[in-house]
Amino acid sequence: MALPRLMPDESSPAVAGTDSVLLCVYAPFGTDRVLSTYPDGQSQELGQHPLLRNLLRVAERGIHVAALIDRVGEDSYLVEIPAAQPQRMRITSCWKQDMASPLTLAGFLRRAHANHPKAAVVLALEGHGAGFLPEIDRTQMTARNITDGGRIDWKVSGNSSPVLPEVSPVLPEVSPVLPEVSPVLPANHMPMSTWGLGDALRRAQEAGVPRVAVLHFNNCFNMSVEVLHTVAPHAAYATGYINYNFFTAGDSYPWVFDQLTRPGRHGALDLARWFADGNARFLAAKGNHPTVGSVVPLARMKAIAERVDDLSDALLSAMRSAGAQRPAVVQRIEDAIVRARQLDTPNGVGWELETPDELTDLRSLAIQLQVPDFSPHPVRRAAQDLAAALDGLWRYGARDRPWMDLSVEWNFAVRDMAMNILLPDPLRRGLWDWRAPFYMNVNPDPNAPRVQPQVIDFLKVTDWVDFLDEYHRDVKFVGLLAARIPEFPVFNARFERPCEPPAPPSPPKKAA
Repeated sequence: MALPRLMPDESSPAVAGTDSVLLCVYAPFGTDRVLSTYPDGQSQELGQHPLLRNLLRVAERGIHVAALIDRVGEDSYLVEIPAAQPQRMRITSCWKQDMASPLTLAGFLRRAHANHPKAAVVLALEGHGAGFLPEIDRTQMTARNITDGGRIDWKVSGNSSPVLPEVSPVLPEVSPVLPEVSPVLPANHMPMSTWGLGDALRRAQEAGVPRVAVLHFNNCFNMSVEVLHTVAPHAAYATGYINYNFFTAGDSYPWVFDQLTRPGRHGALDLARWFADGNARFLAAKGNHPTVGSVVPLARMKAIAERVDDLSDALLSAMRSAGAQRPAVVQRIEDAIVRARQLDTPNGVGWELETPDELTDLRSLAIQLQVPDFSPHPVRRAAQDLAAALDGLWRYGARDRPWMDLSVEWNFAVRDMAMNILLPDPLRRGLWDWRAPFYMNVNPDPNAPRVQPQVIDFLKVTDWVDFLDEYHRDVKFVGLLAARIPEFPVFNARFERPCEPPAPPSPPKKAA
C-alpha cells in the first residue's frame, strides 16, 4: 500500500525522493501536572493520555509516528508507531530525560530518522513555549555572580506585581545597563531555549537527519521573529501561534493528516497550513479560546531580519540626530508602539492585550510606524518594506472572549499581524521583562561570568537591541518583572459545549 507523501517544492527540496511522512512529537510535560494528566486530571498513565490516542489515529492514516513524552513523576517514554500499523505500537522507557537539553531533541530525531530513513520529517513541539528564551548556564548562578560581587542588592517588592531588584545598578549616560544575572528564573514550565532549539536541529541535520519539512509550534508565543530566524536554516516551513495557544493534546492531528490522504499533489506548505487550520477549527468549536496563527516559509526569514535591521537603523538615526526635538521623536515612536497590536500580559495587570505588554506584533508595528513623519530619515520607507516582507504570513485569527477573563475580547480577525517580537518596557517606565538582561547583552563582557553562554544570531545581525537601547536612553532603571512562563495554555474543560471534530473542508469552487 502506498503511503501518503509530500511533494517537493522550492522551499522543501529535502522531501524529494521520500516515500512517506514521519511525524515526530516532542512533548516535555514533565514540569506541568495539568498537561501530564490532561484533560481533567484523570489520565494517570500514559496509555490514558489523549495525546497517545490521537497519535494512534494519525498512524492509522498511513503516517509513521515517533514521540518522546515526558510527564510529571514518570519516566520519559519513547513511542514508536509504524504507518498504518497502530497495533504494532512500541513504548520504551528512556528513564528520565532532560527535555530542555538540545542533545535530547537531537538524539530523538536521529533515532526516529534511522527507523524511517526515506520519510519526510515533520516535527511538532508540544506543551509550553514563550517566544524568546535565553540559554542559561545555571552553574554560573552563584551568589557572587548574581550580585556582581555585592554591587547589586536584590530585593523582592511587596507589590502585587513583584519587581526585582529595587536597587538600580550604575547607569551610564548613553543606555541602561541591566543586571546581567537575575536570581529569579522560572521555576516551572521552562522549555528549551531559543538557541538550544536551533542547536538541536543543527546537530540532528549534521548527523544526517533531513531538513525538517514542517515545524509545528503547538504552544504559546513561538511565532516569534527571534525563534523563527533561529530555526530557519534547519526547516522549510513553520506553523505557530503569535499569542497564547491552548493545549489540545493533538486533537486536530488526525484531521490534519486526513487532508494528506485526499486526492491530489500535496506539499509541505499545504501541511503547514492544515496544522493552523485544524487548530483554528477545534478551538473555534469549543468557544472562548481565541488564537491567531501564521504559516511562514522560513526562507523568508533572512529578508525579514534585514528589514528589521533597516527599520532599526532608520529609527536610530531619527532619534540620534533630533537634538532638542528628541523627546518629540521618541514620543512618536512610543505612540506607534501603543497603537500596534500587543500580545502577552505582564504580571498582575490582567488579560487585556495592550501596553505595557512586552510582546508586539511586528507587522502591526511596521504599519503604525508609517503614520508619523520622521523626515528626512527613511523610517516610513523602511517600515513599508518590513510590512511587505511580512505580508501573507497570517493564516487565521479568531475574535472571542478568552475563558480566563470573559470581560475581555481578543480580536485577531485582522490581517495586519504576522509574528511577535520582544519589545521590553514599551512605555519606558524602567520596568523590564525578566528576559531583557539576557536579550540586551548582545556583546557580553569576556571578563564577566558567562551566565548566558550563547546569543542567538538575530540579535547579532540586526540593530534591534541598539534601537531598544536608544529608545530607553535616560530612562531610569527601576527593576525586573518577576519571571513567569504562561500558566494557562490548556483547552479548558469547564465549558460544557462539546468540541466536535471539525467538518471536512468544502471542495474548491470551480471557476465560472
